[in-house]
Amino acid sequence: MNVSLPSPLDAHQEDALFAVASATGSPMAYLDWPSGRCLWATAAYAKLLDMSTEELVGKAPQNYLPACAWNDWKCELNRLADSKVHGSSLQTPLLFGGQQPIPTQLVAHMQQGQMKAVVVTALQNLSYVDAMQMVRDADTRMFMFAHATSEAIIFFRQDRIFDANPAALALTGYPLSQLQDKPVLQLLPHVLRGQAQTYLTAGTQNPQESRLLHHDGQELDVEVTVSCMPENGGHYRMMVLRDITARKRSEAEADFLAYNDSLTRLPNRQGLARQLHTALLVAEKQQQHLVLLYVDMDRFKDVNDSLGHDAGDALLIQVARRLRSKVHPDDIVARLAGDEFVVVLASPLTACQPDCMLREIRFALRKPYATQGGIISVAASIGVSVFPEDGTTAQELMLNASAAMESAKDQGQGSHQFYGTHMAVRPSRLLAQDQLLREAVEKDQGLLLHYQPLWNLKTNRLESFEALVRWQHPERGLLQPGEFIAFAESRGLISLLDRWVMRAACKQLQAWRHAGLPPVSVSVNMSAGEFNQNNLVDEVQRLLAATEVGPQWLEIELTETTLMKQSERVLETLKSLKALGVRLSIDDFGTGYSSLAYLKRYPLDKVKIDRSFVKDTPQDADSVSLIKAIIEMNRSLNLRTVAEGVETQAQWDLLKEMGCDLIQGYYLSRPMASEDALCWQQHRCHVGAPP
Repeated sequence: MNVSLPSPLDAHQEDALFAVASATGSPMAYLDWPSGRCLWATAAYAKLLDMSTEELVGKAPQNYLPACAWNDWKCELNRLADSKVHGSSLQTPLLFGGQQPIPTQLVAHMQQGQMKAVVVTALQNLSYVDAMQMVRDADTRMFMFAHATSEAIIFFRQDRIFDANPAALALTGYPLSQLQDKPVLQLLPHVLRGQAQTYLTAGTQNPQESRLLHHDGQELDVEVTVSCMPENGGHYRMMVLRDITARKRSEAEADFLAYNDSLTRLPNRQGLARQLHTALLVAEKQQQHLVLLYVDMDRFKDVNDSLGHDAGDALLIQVARRLRSKVHPDDIVARLAGDEFVVVLASPLTACQPDCMLREIRFALRKPYATQGGIISVAASIGVSVFPEDGTTAQELMLNASAAMESAKDQGQGSHQFYGTHMAVRPSRLLAQDQLLREAVEKDQGLLLHYQPLWNLKTNRLESFEALVRWQHPERGLLQPGEFIAFAESRGLISLLDRWVMRAACKQLQAWRHAGLPPVSVSVNMSAGEFNQNNLVDEVQRLLAATEVGPQWLEIELTETTLMKQSERVLETLKSLKALGVRLSIDDFGTGYSSLAYLKRYPLDKVKIDRSFVKDTPQDADSVSLIKAIIEMNRSLNLRTVAEGVETQAQWDLLKEMGCDLIQGYYLSRPMASEDALCWQQHRCHVGAPP
């Protein structure tokens, strides 16, 4: 009995359909979807499953069908659901209780484009010829799909391949003639065949990861799914192979980068620690010397500043290759950070070898480097420590080699120095400070922000804060920026520090907003190198979204040095930040190579006059004239002016009279911790302007 559903069934129509099916003895059931639960079934339908209707109603097919049969049912039901048309149907052979598939009609009951139920009718009244034709039609559809899909599909019977689609031929590298009658297990490496035999026989509920033996002998990472397919006179199986080589390569790359540097592919700090620990155990056991070279490229920052980070990266890659080419395969070459490398001579050494190796490395590093920015000549300062004389642990050897490297720098570019006890105090303390600062940034421990307000002279209200970083040093107490910013730049930590400040400032804005304060903006300082980074804009956008801070409340302060480079990448970065809605300002204007040209070229919002111009006002007429000229120039360029270092009422009054937009300085407030800044804002909301 063919079933047609002209419109969605209501309860009366379901009852009528059930009554007709029962009266005619049709094997029919009504299944809920997507659960598959049987809502009702005729006795003839239940008999096909060797069940009573009472046992069948309320159960889903997966509870009474064999796993392979349920996979077939689910595949066909999903195919029907994908039609999204009420009354759509398909005919397919399905396995019920016995071994012989029965031609079956499935009809969809749709509501709002989604299948809610399905009518299942076993077509036992068909002739054997018609039934077999349906089976052949189903097989034809299956093979047509197999040839149209991009997934690799292999058909096999009794563990031998009898067909494969074009995608499988491309994946395996075999022509069809060589695949046919080939044992399917021979497509897998020998060590995986025992494990694979189980799911090749029983089918797979979930995809299995394995490897495929390509015709040329290479192994490919694949994901395998095996389905049991009904067939007259037995069963055949369909194996679907998905090439996951790219995914496995990506996972391997992630594991690699946990212990290796992405730029040079050398071990990073963590990778060095692991390898050095092993090398020291071997040296101690065999009572051999081990030599550690701490290599720092001289004036590398100048390369980044003058030629850009692409040139700097190209130079670092060449340094890594030269170092690796000069040492034994058992030796270690690692990149710590920035322009700092470590070479560990771990292979057995003769007495003269350390000096010879050192000379070869120095000579190799002195050769000119070719980059897109031109030919660069850069020397290296090298410090040397020796196990066990200069230390028996990795930390001691690293500290002392770094101390020797600092001593070498004092002697001039391209020098080297072996460790001596007289070097232990200052350079070792520097390396210890490097480790402490790195931990403070990476673990978010010890760094804090102080906030100095900026007052709008025209509205007579608080407008924003400048976020200024402090370091709570475990031994030296609270350090001002001047005591560690230059150090952070020299140790390659300034980028991490800049990003930390920006994150902390945005989180503070979020906290103030939740405390019910009127909105203010916060400005953060950013070093020149940040604007050459490809990911800066994306990181700013993600941070603003995560903290729910509008871009108009974040201001980034950059130095004149940043703009002096006239880099297209810097310009594009600033334009992208401006398009995002972030505000941009020039800090300490007048202390560098002040230029009207870059003020016109770059998308700036504010110019901050350096405190050195303000401190002698109003007494010094020249300072007053310069400030007035800067204010007028900014106004003509639609830029706002901020005066830093305002410390007296007279300076306040003068700047207000000259039309300065904002002031910042001790007269208004010193930089405050976040809790004090909160109280200060609450107080100003009630009191108003300073005297």
